[in-house]
Amino acid sequence: MCCITGHLQCSLGRSFCPDCRKPYKARDLRPSRLLRNVTKAVREHRTIQKAQEVMTSPTDSPTALTDTLVCVEHDEKLKLFCETDQKLVCVVCRDGQKHKGHQFKPVKEAAQMVKGVVKGALGFLAKENRELGDISQKQAVEIAKTELRSTRLSAQMSAHLAELHQFLKKKEEEAKKQLEDEEKNAVKSMWRNSSKITEELMEGKETECILKSALDISQPDHFLQWWNEKGFAVIEGMKQKDNTDTEIKYRSKVKGLRMIPESLFLGPYETHLQFFVWKEMLGAVKKVPESLSIKEPADSYVKVAPGGAHIWQAERRSSYFKSYNPGVVSTETFETGQHYWEIEVGKKLDWSIGVNMAKEKQKAPSKSNGIHLHLRHDKGYIFSSDGIELPAVVQGKPSKIGLYLDCERKQISFYDADVMSLILLTGYNSDLPCSICLFSGLYLDGTNNDPIAICSYKCK
Repeated sequence: MCCITGHLQCSLGRSFCPDCRKPYKARDLRPSRLLRNVTKAVREHRTIQKAQEVMTSPTDSPTALTDTLVCVEHDEKLKLFCETDQKLVCVVCRDGQKHKGHQFKPVKEAAQMVKGVVKGALGFLAKENRELGDISQKQAVEIAKTELRSTRLSAQMSAHLAELHQFLKKKEEEAKKQLEDEEKNAVKSMWRNSSKITEELMEGKETECILKSALDISQPDHFLQWWNEKGFAVIEGMKQKDNTDTEIKYRSKVKGLRMIPESLFLGPYETHLQFFVWKEMLGAVKKVPESLSIKEPADSYVKVAPGGAHIWQAERRSSYFKSYNPGVVSTETFETGQHYWEIEVGKKLDWSIGVNMAKEKQKAPSKSNGIHLHLRHDKGYIFSSDGIELPAVVQGKPSKIGLYLDCERKQISFYDADVMSLILLTGYNSDLPCSICLFSGLYLDGTNNDPIAICSYKCK
């Protein structure tokens, strides 16, 4: 349409059709729908062609380079490779001020050198990707194990609460909700880690494909052109930063990743769930905190009530041994299973409760061996492991302390038994038998002479 209107405007006097030579005026012109559709189709076709040309341009594909590479500045063949600038140059460029003092190599020799670097990077990357793939598979297995364990624990909870369902349906729903939240948090963390591993793996495989395709370029100058435009940046991105060694070292993505193992753990709720609803339905509880037998103390400054349920300090008539705090140890030792006890500390100002590991049966416990939770009258709550002490965060002041020993997982947990909130959880590495040790605390001029008691629960 623009062609014929332009012809009309340029014509002097009457206008004649350039095709049939018939005279015409502006009002005689009519748009052709057929012609408009044809031109639209042609434009769309040309747009698609241009997009395909862009996708296969030399910047995206090393194999799409022209047959002969020529210096755009001097119109000379690119026969040299500047090692200083990592780019192809011509002989005129070599002698110019811009490349003064630079190191050069012939194209073929430089291509072999750079290919060696790319091959080294490719080998490293292939190994990395294999390791990433292994970690990804292992993480998937751990996720499945976590979900399976969650399913089993859910069934176990239902069995524990079977006798309480009619009266304590709401309690069961709360317990399952807690498990679902724990599973959700555990699996969410694992999926997040798995996604990160997969992302690194996909990125590594993409880079691996780029390097492999580059090594398929047979023409040295084409390969070096790819190296200049893309390859050098890729390899530099793979190298370790601040590496002062002459040997090329690549930054490992595997070292920054780890496989999160199955860690779903509900502590005593897994094995003693019935006890934690005991206050509402005591008669149906079957598994309660265990009782302990206490060895006859070898020290006259500590007293044990008949039956061993209460322990306290003997009265002191002198100021000697003010800092002396002897303890008692359980007759039983534990190497398997899960065990839970509750110790009543009341309003005492000073006490220690813990687990000792020893090859032979002890007559008296030691605070420098094993894992303990302390209340110090002058320091507050303290956690110690083999004599190394750290502050412990405890909300409020519990009157009962729950001690959970999981010999299968090698974990020890301390709870505020009044509200069943976790105080701390720690692991141990010893394979020696475990015994429970109790210290009633410093005498403190008689202000801390109340006993500590091992709680006993009897179901009717």
